[in-house]
Amino acid sequence: MSELIVALDGMTPDKALQVASDLSHLQTNGLWGFKIGHSLTFAGVEWVAELKKLGKVFVDLKLYDIPNTVENAVVWLSNLNVDLATVHLSMGRSTLEKISDKGVGILGVSLLTSAIPDECKRIYGGSPAETLHKLFREARETGITGVVCSPKDLHLLDQIDPEKTLLRVCPGIRGLKDDTGDQKRTMAPAEAVSDGANLLVVGRPIVGRMDYLNAARHILNEISLTNQGIADM
Repeated sequence: MSELIVALDGMTPDKALQVASDLSHLQTNGLWGFKIGHSLTFAGVEWVAELKKLGKVFVDLKLYDIPNTVENAVVWLSNLNVDLATVHLSMGRSTLEKISDKGVGILGVSLLTSAIPDECKRIYGGSPAETLHKLFREARETGITGVVCSPKDLHLLDQIDPEKTLLRVCPGIRGLKDDTGDQKRTMAPAEAVSDGANLLVVGRPIVGRMDYLNAARHILNEISLTNQGIADM
């Protein structure tokens, strides 16, 4: 069953807590919890603890460093009692194995949803599909919890992880009328669920609206209907 993560990035700590509080009752309707980035993590331990009272917490720092430095950061996040945290898969298998059992679920970031083919070729030396195959292979059998990828890349992940042992976390979720902003590879919620996304990360199409509660309800309803359709097949 797919669930929704609401990204709280781009707002003050007080505003983020207010939005999370207003949305927290939707956990019974498929809301997994909330994603925060660097600025909200810097709000401090007590602030993160308050957010944790309102739902699960996904800290998206996209760590990339030498193994000991990343391990220390992951241990710190574990001490904050957060549920999920991100690192870059391109650090390699040895680092991923080192941090896979530190008390916080580790998600490996593949290609950012803002990536374009020319940049991918220039940086990684291959097409997006070729690069993703390499990165997904690094994630497999390391013990990490899952991967972060565009919903458009889920079919490629299925080729590397057909047993679906890795949790599939997908940003870049946009409705047909939503502004894609800097996201280049996006997909509608129902389509992402149908293609195998476990957790759909949505920010601006919810928190960027005045009536963010109804916006969240609309997406949750789309996810729920698609989940039900899959279950009935």
